[in-house]
Amino acid sequence: MKTELKRCPPAAQGVPAEYIINFLNACEKADSEIHGIMIARNGQVIFEAYNAPYAADIPHIMHSFTKTLTNTAVALAWSDGLLKLEDPLLKYFPEYEANANEYLRACTIRDMITMRNGQQRGIGGNEWRPLKTSWKDAYFQVSFDKEPGKTYMYSSGNSYILSYIVQKLEKKTCRELVQERIGKKIGLTDFPWMLSPEGVCSGGNGVSLTAEDMLRIGLLYLNKGRWDGEQLISEEWVDYALGYRDPLPPVDGLQYNFHWDHREDIWAARGMFGQTCGLIPSLNMAFAITAADKDYTAMRLFQQEVVDRMKADGEPQTKTMTAGADPFEDILLQKGLRMTLKGKNVSVKHHFEPKQRDLVFRPEDNPDKITCVELHFTEDGELIYVMEDERGRHEVRAGLDRWVDGTTTMTGAYLHHQYEQPISRISAIAYWSGENTLMMEWRFPEMAFFDHVSVTWAEEELQVDRWVNMNSQDLSRPTLHLKI
Repeated sequence: MKTELKRCPPAAQGVPAEYIINFLNACEKADSEIHGIMIARNGQVIFEAYNAPYAADIPHIMHSFTKTLTNTAVALAWSDGLLKLEDPLLKYFPEYEANANEYLRACTIRDMITMRNGQQRGIGGNEWRPLKTSWKDAYFQVSFDKEPGKTYMYSSGNSYILSYIVQKLEKKTCRELVQERIGKKIGLTDFPWMLSPEGVCSGGNGVSLTAEDMLRIGLLYLNKGRWDGEQLISEEWVDYALGYRDPLPPVDGLQYNFHWDHREDIWAARGMFGQTCGLIPSLNMAFAITAADKDYTAMRLFQQEVVDRMKADGEPQTKTMTAGADPFEDILLQKGLRMTLKGKNVSVKHHFEPKQRDLVFRPEDNPDKITCVELHFTEDGELIYVMEDERGRHEVRAGLDRWVDGTTTMTGAYLHHQYEQPISRISAIAYWSGENTLMMEWRFPEMAFFDHVSVTWAEEELQVDRWVNMNSQDLSRPTLHLKI
């Protein structure tokens, strides 16, 4: 049975609520978009909040935070005596030995896990997700041209190969191994993990977790691998992972260890677009953030607005207050309850009114191979936007001047870092932003991404544009021209 995390007001653990309020306000001013946040101190949750439509029970794509789970799976295989950090990579892939150069022959497990493998370039998840052939072969096709262990170069390819090795040794996927020996004991949800065409967990990415799942993993590492008195991960491994043992030289002020990096007081395991689990060992504190924050601004602001101010207070652990004694406690509570990203967009007073409620268009040839676009204005004040492409027929239901929650199969990989879920949760609104322009906002609560779609009535055509808040590739799609 899952053990619930204990909760208490922040002041009960020596954290003034004002510091958390200042942190949240600073994030808003910096356009660091938080989707979900949990903060814990001394093992107790002191703050939790979600910006609607994001919610506590909706798993969020983790991007490279996934590597923390891969490295944990390697830790289990290491503790089982199945591998050593000094093992040559080719010990597990002898089929590539004949054509290997001196750099590949010298590469070890440690070099892989610390992102110092000596390859010519890094490999991103967006490169491999569309790949239907062997990811293992694709990895070894990238040449090794540097001495391993010397040069830091981030690559999700390394994590995939580590996942492959663990599966060979443990005879089960990393997801099965981690969930069986750690996840069930610390209370993780039964999380999904994307598989490669070879049936191996993708390693560097592909996991979806809730903010609480992230926090539980963080607390496990903060407690040196112990949970409820049981040593689930070797303390020695945790010391390697956090850089206490055999620390590596910093790169641009950041010390990267076993996917836990270290800057100032915060050790963090991070995923693209702001997914962050941070540990502050000196304060016995951990936090987890799901977000759309491409520069990880929230982590810097947490150091500035919470950690630095607590350090300036001296011995904050002894400065606890009784319930209700902190004048900012209720302000923080109300702020957390009212957080929302569902903007109150309202149509302009004078705008175009389509004569027909049901519009169907056949676009000319286009890069996205869209063959049909439909607009349906319903009697109950909704807009149904339909698009057909190679994947099939997809629709988004948006409320006119109000939000509607639902699901969709709408194609989005080209704007969403090559993630394409069969069915996605969606919250959508439509409103007239100008006399002839109908705007839609599509929020996907399981992702960092949200899209805008504008439909503009010109003299003889409709123009449809679609763009995204952030992406590793293009931020917008070519305009669709729909003849009236």
